[in-house]
Amino acid sequence: MTEPQLRLLTGDPLLCEDALSAREQALQDLDPHTERHVLFGDELDVSSLDIELRSCSLFALGRHFVIRRVEKNRSAKTLADAVAKPLPDGTFVTLLSESLRSTNAVYKAAKARDAIVALPTPKGTSLQRVARGIIQTSGVSLSNEAARTLLTECGNDLLSLRNELDKLRSLRGEDPASGDDAAALCFNHTQATVYPFYDRLGEGKLSAALDELDGLREDAGRIVGGIIRHLTRLTMIRLLLDARTPAGEIPAKIGVQEWLCRRLIGQAKRRSLHQLADALRTGLEMDQRIKQGRIAPDDALMHLILVASGAATVPASPSPG
Repeated sequence: MTEPQLRLLTGDPLLCEDALSAREQALQDLDPHTERHVLFGDELDVSSLDIELRSCSLFALGRHFVIRRVEKNRSAKTLADAVAKPLPDGTFVTLLSESLRSTNAVYKAAKARDAIVALPTPKGTSLQRVARGIIQTSGVSLSNEAARTLLTECGNDLLSLRNELDKLRSLRGEDPASGDDAAALCFNHTQATVYPFYDRLGEGKLSAALDELDGLREDAGRIVGGIIRHLTRLTMIRLLLDARTPAGEIPAKIGVQEWLCRRLIGQAKRRSLHQLADALRTGLEMDQRIKQGRIAPDDALMHLILVASGAATVPASPSPG
């Protein structure tokens, strides 16, 4: 059976990877010497790709271009035009995307060529059944506790589940893996994000912010940078509020969505412009001192948290002379 030259695999990452593997095997069966080129949508030079797709390989008759993260490409219309053109014999293109909208130009181009393979993530009992099947075929002996830990920490990400099982197999071999083994080795794909921490900090709730911080695995220096961005937004909003700017105009002025702006406005109203500016100034100072090696990131983070939450005040600058 001849493989179609263009395929768009969209949906669940694991199911897409399995479909890609099956397609690559079919192409290898057609021509064992088929070249494989892997590209990424967010790094793709579409003009160069267009030229390469129309050219001939010097070393093989068959070529397979695999383009991942198609949804990240900023030139969707140009990419759509490139893949919509007739391809030379022996040239195959496979596009992969987790969440490509039907309004995307690439999606439309693939649909016009009947090239879309939609593979949505299973839900409910179907998801549990697929997950159990992955565990059973992995060759890893798991206790019930280890299986529960894996399923909890990987959430609905079936590809992550398979990757974590591969890690456990390398570690334990044929020996049974316990819940402690799974918890110690596996990356928590359902861990809390940093955004609730920023919100509690913006609300001036020191204890709640520290509780959120305790569950994070982020680098202290990166969190300092995130606090600075959050304080910048709050300071801008406070400035606009003091200037009596209508709330409906603020989202466009600071470049955020309305639902997020409403939350930020609530936080900005809790502090004066002077307090927010002092906290922002402290954040910039801590960032500079980290980069100069004058303070440890962890120490800078704790100092900034105390100031940003209002638990500590910034000393007044000494008057000149």
